[in-house]
Amino acid sequence: MSKKITIPILWLLVILLFGWAWRDISLAALVNTFRQLSLASLLLLFIVNAGILLLFGSRWWLIVRALGHPVSYFALAAYRLSAFGVSYFTPGPQFGGEPLQVYLLKKRHDIPTEIGLASVSLDKILELLANFTFLMLGVLFIVSQGVFFQEIAGMLIFTSAGIVFFLLAYLVVMLLGKTPFKRLFILLPPLRRDAPRLNTIRQTLLDAESQIGAFCRQQPHVILQATMLSALIWLAMLGEYALVLHLFGIQTDVLSVLALIVFARLAFLTPLPGGLGALEAGQVYAMQMLGFNPLLGMSISLFVRVRDSFFGLLGLWLGSVYNRYYENS
Repeated sequence: MSKKITIPILWLLVILLFGWAWRDISLAALVNTFRQLSLASLLLLFIVNAGILLLFGSRWWLIVRALGHPVSYFALAAYRLSAFGVSYFTPGPQFGGEPLQVYLLKKRHDIPTEIGLASVSLDKILELLANFTFLMLGVLFIVSQGVFFQEIAGMLIFTSAGIVFFLLAYLVVMLLGKTPFKRLFILLPPLRRDAPRLNTIRQTLLDAESQIGAFCRQQPHVILQATMLSALIWLAMLGEYALVLHLFGIQTDVLSVLALIVFARLAFLTPLPGGLGALEAGQVYAMQMLGFNPLLGMSISLFVRVRDSFFGLLGLWLGSVYNRYYENS
C-alpha cells in the first residue's frame, strides 16, 4: 500500500479512536480529576518515573561493559532516552531509535560499529523477549479471570508465544555457534562488487552477529543477569502503574494493573506513533470493563501520554545536542 493511502488511513484511525474514547467524557471533568492530585503526588510520580528511566539503561550498560567498553551508566541512559524519543514519535511499534544508539557509541566513545550494533541488538532481543513473555503471561491471567480477550485470546497468546520462541531459538542457535544471518546471506543473490556501501553494511551485520554469538558462548552469566534486570524493570513498571492507579483513587488489584498495562502495551504495538488514539481508547475500554468510570481511563492515558511525550522530547533534545556537538567539533 502506498504512503499516500497509508498515512490518511492511519490518521483516520486515530480520529476514530479518539472520538470513541472521548464520546462520554468532558474536558472539565478530566481537569477536575487531575486537580485531585497533590503537588507531592506529582513530585513522587516524577521521581519514580525518572528512576525507572535510569533502570531502562541497566541491561544495555551491563552488555556494553561485558563487551569491554566501560561507558558511563548515565551516558548510556541518556543515549537510550534519545533513542526512545526517536522511536516514540516514529510510526510503528516502538522501533527506530536503535541506529542513534550505535551512532553515539561510535562518535562519543570510538566503539566499533559492529560492537555497538551487537550490544544494541542483544539489548533489544532481551527487551522484546521480556515484553512478549509478559504480554503472553498477562493475557493468560486476564483470560483466566473471564474479563477480556475471550474472542482474540488465542491469537494474542499464539503470536506472543511465537515471538518468544523465535527469540529464544535465535539465542540458543547463537549459543551453539551457528550464524543464521550468514546462512541467510549465502542463500541470497551475491551483491555486486561495484556496490561498496551495500557490501559494507552486509559485512557489518555479519560481524555484529559474530560478536553476539561469541558473547552468548563466552558470557552466558551476563545474559542471565540481563534477563534478571528485564524482570526487575517489569516489576518496577507494574509498581509504577499501581502507584498511578492508587493516586487517582482507583482500588488496585492484580487484575486491574495487569489489564491496564497489557492494553497500554498492545497500543504501543500498533502502527500509530506512540500508540496515538489506541492508548486512550484501550484505557477507557479497560476501565469500563473493570467497572470503573471511563473518565479514569482517560485520566490514566493522559498521564501516560504527557509523561512519555515529555521524556520523548527530552530525549530528542539530548540527541540534537550530541549531534550538534560532534558536527561543530
